[in-house]
Amino acid sequence: MRLNLQLKISHKGFILVLVPLVFELVFLIVLSVLLQQAEVEVQRQVRSKAIISQANALSKLFYDAGVAMGGYSITKSPLFSDRYDKIVRQIPLDLQELKGLVGDNDKQQLILGRLQTITSDGLKILGEAKAAIDDNRVDVAQFRARHMYKQIRQLADQLQDELKGLTEDERKIESESPEQQNRSRAAVKMFLVFGVVLNIGIAFLLLYYFLRSISTRLSTVTDNSFRLARGQKLRPPLSGNDEIAQLDDAFRSMAEALAEASRKERAVIENAADVICSIDMDGKFVAVNPASYESWGFYPDELMGRRFIEVIMPEDVPDTIRAVRSVRGATSKVNFENRVKKRDGSMVNVLWSADWSEKDRALFCVAHDITQRKLVEEAIKANEARIRNIINNMMVGLIIITRDGLIESINPRTESMFSTRSHEMLGRHVMSLFADARHFSVSDPNDRQSFMETLFTKALNRIGEFDCLSANGEDFPVEISLTEFVSPDGAVRFMANVLDVSERKEVERMKKEFVSTVSHELRTPLTSIRGSLTLLAVGAMGALPEQAKKVVNIAERNTIRLIGLINDILDVEKLEAGKLDMELVDVAVASIFERSEQAVNTFAANNGVLLDMKPSGEMVHADGDRLVQVLVNLISNAVKFSPKGAAVTVSSAEIPGGFIEVHVTDRGRGIPESFKNRLFQRFQQVEASDAKKKGGTGLGLAICKGIVEQHGGTIGVESEEGKGSTFWFRIPKAQNLLKQPVQVLEPAASMQSNQAF
Repeated sequence: MRLNLQLKISHKGFILVLVPLVFELVFLIVLSVLLQQAEVEVQRQVRSKAIISQANALSKLFYDAGVAMGGYSITKSPLFSDRYDKIVRQIPLDLQELKGLVGDNDKQQLILGRLQTITSDGLKILGEAKAAIDDNRVDVAQFRARHMYKQIRQLADQLQDELKGLTEDERKIESESPEQQNRSRAAVKMFLVFGVVLNIGIAFLLLYYFLRSISTRLSTVTDNSFRLARGQKLRPPLSGNDEIAQLDDAFRSMAEALAEASRKERAVIENAADVICSIDMDGKFVAVNPASYESWGFYPDELMGRRFIEVIMPEDVPDTIRAVRSVRGATSKVNFENRVKKRDGSMVNVLWSADWSEKDRALFCVAHDITQRKLVEEAIKANEARIRNIINNMMVGLIIITRDGLIESINPRTESMFSTRSHEMLGRHVMSLFADARHFSVSDPNDRQSFMETLFTKALNRIGEFDCLSANGEDFPVEISLTEFVSPDGAVRFMANVLDVSERKEVERMKKEFVSTVSHELRTPLTSIRGSLTLLAVGAMGALPEQAKKVVNIAERNTIRLIGLINDILDVEKLEAGKLDMELVDVAVASIFERSEQAVNTFAANNGVLLDMKPSGEMVHADGDRLVQVLVNLISNAVKFSPKGAAVTVSSAEIPGGFIEVHVTDRGRGIPESFKNRLFQRFQQVEASDAKKKGGTGLGLAICKGIVEQHGGTIGVESEEGKGSTFWFRIPKAQNLLKQPVQVLEPAASMQSNQAF
């Protein structure tokens, strides 16, 4: 029994079907064997009868042949002759049929062989007698007849003996067969009755086993389900590993999981930060978790049985009652807000999530403290109002556009800038705000796309200058900077900061006019003063006292400095305006080095600094005078900041990309890392005292940067404090650029006056 309990239900069902099936198969096999034996017995009896009948027929035919031959010999009647012939033809056929009935029986086959011999001899004798009769030989016939009867009788006796031996076994079988058949029939009937009874017994036994091993165990599982529902202890586990035992294990696992979930649920409710409660039909608390003390200052026992509206602020009671009534008619949870009065009299904002249970006739609620959220929302609203106030009062126009350029929002400054109301601008394409709209069609998708590409190229994450168009049709210059951002809906937007620079452009124009006027008005008299002071210094007006000569030299140096400053200012203004004319031709680097060395050789000697010039043999496509101006500025600065006895190295070399790079290296004090980014800006010097001690205006490096960049090159510095500096610039080789038309050169005097010494 213990082994059977280890079987699965599918195995038991298989046994329930297989055992009767096997029994039925065995029953059918045995029954088939019994029926086969009965059939064999019947066949033996039929064959025995056939052999006996055929043997008697053969014996009768042999005698009939002798009788027919005797009648023919006496009467010579054709009737006896025909009958004789027919019998003679039939005897071999019956003998052959008898041979087929005998089969493989050796004894009968031996007897059958002798029968064939006797028959053959008898037919031969009869044939000779008939032939003698047919020849009308009376004496022979009579002689044959006397001998024939005698031989035939002998053969007939032999034939009868042989046939008796042949049918002896068959007659024995024939006499025994009915009794054997009766026994076979009785055995079949008894086996049928026994098989049916045994089959019924096996079926009932298997049914009892199946019902006992399944129904009883299923009733245990069913009883456990009722026990689980009532909270009672479960019955002992079922043994075995069949499906019912597995179901019982799964049921127990489920019961344990439910118990664990119930414990966790209680733990969650008891440790939840929110107040979880249930309220009955009368509006009274029937269950409250411990969070009520932390949130409201009331212990659960203090709230049990009290009406929940007693803890609600009086001003919020009507709205709360209406919300609770709506919960009963809702098909899902309903959320509402109110204020709860704590034990200490303070107030908290609460978000209620309520659900009505018709079965329990109770309201299940979760009360979440949203006081902090309310404070944050108020702070956000205040912050939004502050930001909105800043945007509305900022002096820069603010436009929000889509990727396609459609205007989504603007600030008041944009309205005043374009003299257009916001509702008139929203939905328009941003291209309509620019002066380019006069030359292109805003409705043409190609023009709009081309404009947006230009706008993104010039203003995205940088400041671009454009001309905009006001509502009255007047142009005004602006600076626009685009910033990409993602809106709350996930779409890409662009914020355009628009600054009206009309006043600044006017001031710059006036400044340029002032600088140009002052520079030109000052340069001419200063040049005359310089010439006069030079004549006085060399004694052209007579010898000067030593003290007067010193004063004249000081005045001459200051005049030269003023002229250089004016020329630098003019060059800077021209660089910014893009009007610094250049003549780009193929120039040898060695020639530029030679001219630069000649210009600064005296200045270097006066400062006790050696010049180490290492030109290369390459050619550059550049304005030679402007490159000399750049190199003279860099060498002069290197000489000024090098100690006496030091050397300034100037070298050039070809670098990858088709450029020539020039290096000017000194052994001076170096440049601080924090100052490198401002070094090439206007009026910038490493130390404020350098202008007084070393001279210079702070414009030289800015001019060098502008000249190099107009050649399509770059300029930079590498330095370490206390170890000197290396200024470098690179410009394209001669064969890399097409020659440009010759332009008017600046006066040579202007270039020379830019020298820092």
